[in-house]
Amino acid sequence: MAKSDSRDRRTVPPLMAATWESATSDPDPLAALGATRALIGLLSTWEAKLAAEAVAEGATWEAVGSSVGVSRQAAWERFHDDVADFKHQVKEQARALADRHRREAQELRDEIKRRARDYRRPY
Repeated sequence: MAKSDSRDRRTVPPLMAATWESATSDPDPLAALGATRALIGLLSTWEAKLAAEAVAEGATWEAVGSSVGVSRQAAWERFHDDVADFKHQVKEQARALADRHRREAQELRDEIKRRARDYRRPY
């Protein structure tokens, strides 16, 4: 599968980095244990985000499942809602971008017409 530039935009969220730091360096083992539990939840969200990216780039559910050590059916059950949400967000962003493009194109056409009328007017 071809790599997109989405991996170039991936950055570790500050909360995840801070939680990792606490889990690995806090001298209090109970505090580190609590941070580790929180990190598990954060990593689950990260995993779902990556699964959505992979499917959006054309990965099969079998490939996603293989990457996380489960069957394609289990991968679908685990991630399909996140993938659907991701696709919905992408469609909404594309729709908003298209609407903006149409609006700006119309504004440009109107500006060109206005300037053309002003240019043709005798002074």
